[in-house]
Amino acid sequence: MTQRSPEEYFRQHDFGSETATGGGGEFTAAERAFMQKYLGVEEGDILRRIGIDPARSGAAGAAAGGIGVEDDSESLDARLRNEPVLQMVGFFLGAQEFAVPTEAVQEVIKYAAPTRLPAAPSFVAGIVNLRGRVTPLVRLRELLGVPNGDNDGGDAAGSEDKFIIVCRRRGLQMGMMIERVHTMYRVPQQDIDWAIESHLGISVDFVSGLLKADERLISIVSVDKILDCVLKR
Repeated sequence: MTQRSPEEYFRQHDFGSETATGGGGEFTAAERAFMQKYLGVEEGDILRRIGIDPARSGAAGAAAGGIGVEDDSESLDARLRNEPVLQMVGFFLGAQEFAVPTEAVQEVIKYAAPTRLPAAPSFVAGIVNLRGRVTPLVRLRELLGVPNGDNDGGDAAGSEDKFIIVCRRRGLQMGMMIERVHTMYRVPQQDIDWAIESHLGISVDFVSGLLKADERLISIVSVDKILDCVLKR
C-alpha cells in the first residue's frame, strides 16, 4: 500500500471548478427532492439567503461534470469491490481514522457555517451554497456514533470538525464534516475486508468495509448509504 498527501492528489484534479461541479443551471432531481423534504414552504427564502436563485432553470446542471447524472444503477460500494486498486482519503474524527473512496470525493474545504434547516434531522447541520449547488452538510460523528469529546455542542467549535469532505453522488453534492484529513491511500483489493459483521465499536450502518493499514483496520465510509439516509429521512 502506497500513500501520498491529499494536497498532492487534489492539485492534480480540478474537482472544485464550476465545470466540475455543474455550478448554476437547473436543480437536479436529487436537489429538488432534498429541498422539498427539508426546506418546505420556506424554500425560496432559504435559497435566497444562501445566494441561490429559487427560480433558476437551464441545462447546465445536467450537462456539466456528471452532477446531473442520476441513473447510478450500480452502487459505488458494489463497484469498488471489483476494482483491483482503490484510492482512499484518510481522515480523523477524534482519535478514530476513517476513509472515503476518492471516486466520490469532489474536494476538501475548510468548515463553513451552514444555514440551518428547522425541519432537518439533527445529523444534517444545514446547507451551504458551494459554487451554485445546494449542498447539505452532514454531521458524520453523529451518524457513525463517534463521541464529540468534552463539548456536547453540535457546531464545529464544539466537535472540532474543522473541514468538510465534499462528495458528489447521484445528482446531489453533500459535505461530510470531519476533524482533519490524514493522508491518501492507494490500496490493492486484497487489503480490503468487505465482511464487516464484527463489532467495530461504531455504527456499521454507514460503513461498507475495512481498510488494512499496517496493524490497523480503518473503516470505509459508505457515501451512498449516507446519501440514502439524507434523502429518505
